[in-house]
Amino acid sequence: MDVVAEKRQAIEIEKATKISLRPIVKINRRMLAAKVDSIPPKERGSFWTISTRTEPKQTKKHRITKEPCPYAKVFKLATVQLQINVDYENCVNAQRKREGKEADFQAKERTWGTRVGGSLIEHTPKGSTEKVYYLGIPSRKCLSVAYEDGEGNPIEGEQLESLKVGFFDSPSKSRQELDNEVIWRTYKLDSILTLMANHVIWQIID
Repeated sequence: MDVVAEKRQAIEIEKATKISLRPIVKINRRMLAAKVDSIPPKERGSFWTISTRTEPKQTKKHRITKEPCPYAKVFKLATVQLQINVDYENCVNAQRKREGKEADFQAKERTWGTRVGGSLIEHTPKGSTEKVYYLGIPSRKCLSVAYEDGEGNPIEGEQLESLKVGFFDSPSKSRQELDNEVIWRTYKLDSILTLMANHVIWQIID
């Protein structure tokens, strides 16, 4: 990313978060994992903002027409506000209390990966010896979202709606029994482009 693009990205995040930011600091993904794993107690429960580029799960054929997806690749670009190092079960039960319900929710054991820190998940894919790291965290607010194809061209309007209806996977059914569900997301560290914390933008480089 060149200097002009970096400045433009910083301005966009400032607009979305309404927070004045200090200069961009570059860190690699190993440093990002270490930063997530070593959050001091006073910062636990604080809010971070990340920008990500992820590949949404989708069906190979349109659910209705059975036609193949017109795009070889589809990517979702999002800027999201997250809360760091909080417990999923506690978050759900806190929301259940707010809604006047019994705080008796019990989270199931993870079916993959091992939590190695408050928000850090370590996973070794089947057939691989290399560890992959994820951020498992509640999403508090989506500040911006856009879609693009594998060439970086925006996907908008009717084309985007067709993708959402025909190809994108439907969210799994929740066990929370809440009017306002706790949205919990798992982000692969490789998908994170920038992190904003303590008024600093951390740009993630390979």
